Amino acid sequence: MLNLQLYIEGQQVDLFDDESVTLTQTIQNVMDIDKVFTDFSKTFSVPASKINNKIFKHFHNPFIVGFDARFKKEAELHLNYKLFKKGKIKLEGSTKKDNKADTYKLTFFGNTIALKDLIGEDKLDALSFINRYFSFQYTNSNIKLYMENGLDVLAEDELIEDAIIFPLITHTKRLIYDSGHDSTNINTETTNNIAYINDSNYGLEIAQLKPAIKVHAIIKAIESQYNLQFSKDFFSTTNDVYSKLYLWLHNKTGGLSTGQINQSFAENFAMEENDGGVTLKPNGFKLTRDNSKGLNILVRPTSNNPFNVVVYRDGEELARYDQVSLNYNDNTEWDLFHQINGHIDGLVNGDFQIAIESETSNTFFLRFHVNYVSGTFKRSRDTYFNAEATVGVNMKIKAARQMPDMKVMDFLTGLFKMFNLTSFRRDDGVVEVKTLNDFYKDSTKTWDVTKDIDKTSQEVNTVLPYKQIDFSYKGNDSFLAASFEEINKKKWGSLSHNVERKFDGKIYKVELPFEHFQFERLNNINNGNNTTIQWGWSADIKQEAYVGEPLLFYPILNTGAFGIVDIDGVVSQKTQYYQPSNSLALEDSFNINFKAEYNEYSRPSIPYQNTLFKTFYENYISEVFDPQKRLTKTKAYLPMSMLMEFSLADKIRIFDVLYRINKITTNFETMQSSLELINSKENFGEKISVDPVVPDRFKPVDLCVTIDDTTSLFTYSNKTIDISCDTDGLEFISTRELIPDDISTGNKPKQNNVSVPVEVTSATVDSITTGVSATEILTSYFITKLGKVGQVAQLDEYGIFHSTTASDLSGTTYDALVAGSATQVKFETTELDKRPELPKQVLIKVSGLTSGTTVYWKGYVRTNTDSQYKTSDTIAPLKSGTTHA
Repeated sequence: MLNLQLYIEGQQVDLFDDESVTLTQTIQNVMDIDKVFTDFSKTFSVPASKINNKIFKHFHNPFIVGFDARFKKEAELHLNYKLFKKGKIKLEGSTKKDNKADTYKLTFFGNTIALKDLIGEDKLDALSFINRYFSFQYTNSNIKLYMENGLDVLAEDELIEDAIIFPLITHTKRLIYDSGHDSTNINTETTNNIAYINDSNYGLEIAQLKPAIKVHAIIKAIESQYNLQFSKDFFSTTNDVYSKLYLWLHNKTGGLSTGQINQSFAENFAMEENDGGVTLKPNGFKLTRDNSKGLNILVRPTSNNPFNVVVYRDGEELARYDQVSLNYNDNTEWDLFHQINGHIDGLVNGDFQIAIESETSNTFFLRFHVNYVSGTFKRSRDTYFNAEATVGVNMKIKAARQMPDMKVMDFLTGLFKMFNLTSFRRDDGVVEVKTLNDFYKDSTKTWDVTKDIDKTSQEVNTVLPYKQIDFSYKGNDSFLAASFEEINKKKWGSLSHNVERKFDGKIYKVELPFEHFQFERLNNINNGNNTTIQWGWSADIKQEAYVGEPLLFYPILNTGAFGIVDIDGVVSQKTQYYQPSNSLALEDSFNINFKAEYNEYSRPSIPYQNTLFKTFYENYISEVFDPQKRLTKTKAYLPMSMLMEFSLADKIRIFDVLYRINKITTNFETMQSSLELINSKENFGEKISVDPVVPDRFKPVDLCVTIDDTTSLFTYSNKTIDISCDTDGLEFISTRELIPDDISTGNKPKQNNVSVPVEVTSATVDSITTGVSATEILTSYFITKLGKVGQVAQLDEYGIFHSTTASDLSGTTYDALVAGSATQVKFETTELDKRPELPKQVLIKVSGLTSGTTVYWKGYVRTNTDSQYKTSDTIAPLKSGTTHA
């Protein structure tokens, strides 16, 4: 007897005895290939019992304030009081009968769906982790340094190396290279000639550059802000595809200093009088009490110049007070206290930072007063603390303020689409993020549900309703990318995947929400030779400054001499720089194009083949477009052990057909599961292959005329009689039903004449030599053809005999080998796996060896072990292997 229990935030919910709760589990549905799914249930009802009214706080009564249905609640599903799934419950509403509460309507969601709930509509510039740790002084020396040696940042106990860099990407002007320094190629309002000469009319204007931040820093910021922990399967610093990816900090046309004044954040916070409610940090403070609060700020400058005060909460600007003028010798600064307090009374909890903006150098001393009430008698509590801020001549650049205008959820979704990632939340709270390839590769479990299926009905459909899938980037309007599209009539780096033969279906788009630049390797105008300098240009087809979508790229530290003009007009030479690139390296390597393109730096070499599609999508899409693929729908009464333990990466076997799980929907009232299965092979992405087999009843041997002459054709009046039987191109391919009419048939042969012994034939094997290491040897062979009992092909037993002594394997029969001293490893089949897919590899690992040890082995196959029929065994030739010295 199976019982379902539901717990919401640790409280058990009353369920109807006859209520049907249906849970659907899917990881990546082939019918909607760019989305990542997880567990969800159809909406179900629970009674408005005394317990449930307490849990949902009489939600049906609008005059009772309590349960907020806008937010999902932590929940658990249990089967027979054993944890089955963790997730969240959403209260959809309630019903009444006779003006009394009757039911509450609920939906259960798996944990992965919580990401959207946590992140909401937040944008990248609201990530307080970035705001706190990632900033630098905008000076000539810093920019030149970060052009070849990025800024290392220690953030929350992790050192992020080269967290901020300055790549060779210009926001407005076009770069050229003329070593002849022709007077017509001097720097202009639209062009920089970067060939070095000690002349300020030539060289890269340093103000044309903007920084970039490592994507890993953004992922860390998301983990910190939303209390998440991503697994290290993909988001790992050892995974170059991810860890070397950068986001260009570009959110408006023009340079970094355009329209900005110097800003400095208060730091060196120190407590003066502590009555609770406040936690100090090196560069801010955290309000921790839920009661009503007021914040007063006293600012005391050391010079009498206007300044701005900006209050940030959780990285977002909460309040701003511009052009504040105070006489630093006057003691009336407390007036500012009350002015600010009046604007930001009643604060909510969060991480706070205070910034001072000033056009002149100045030092500011700050005093803070936090007031809140607590206790039954609403006692007023006050906490006082101090800080200071110094605004220097050099502008301080904060990466958070330069972030592209993009939602955090859109950024994550873009990365998931880009690398075909899938995710789910483990019971320990870690959000496991893997590529789809790795997700399927990491599971070796196969569930045989042959005995559990409901054989009354099955449905077999085409897998994909699309005839074509388009992979592209949203942003393709930068000058070089747009020019490429005009010339080639296709988007740079995009790919349309379809089949050669046309068929009905829709076109599906997988579009990344990022910009995709085509970069340019500069030629020397003076002699026509290639330089070693590659750059990016953020201009549109009109060669005007262009913002576009957020840009991702790989920086490559390259050698190349060019001139640079700093902010003060001083000229110097750079010999190393971060080259922006779509590939990881200058040679053929992984690249973030979908289609193999000629690499901009190595052109006209062969296209770089290790694309996003090739690396992360090809297996999945090739499976989907395989003409032998079918989406099979059937029902089964799955055992409790499988429901509790199976992973969506596991495979399912029904008779001798292997399937990958597309979706499983289980009704916990009837315990019947609806399965959506895709016929598959052991290796993800491997195509289904069916050998043509002509059933005996269709063989045309008796249906055509042949002659005895096997060397020529007899021709008369343009009529021919062929030397072989022509089937006019008709190919018969054997087909197997999902479920045979009688599942008890098995492999038992039908013996028509009991006086004639049933013939038993041997299997055929192909012995091979396999791998060795210093301590292990892999022994192996292939079963290439099954033996038969009568007309039925079958396999009863197989295995390997092995020994370190060759004489132990001198026997030539199964019985002789069993009687010897060799170690036997055997596998016995059941009625359900007597007919495996061929060729079948038998692989045994012999471990714990020392170097230089030789192992000898023989494989064997037994067609039949039933005593009422003959035996016919196959013994593979003797093989050996020696461990490495």
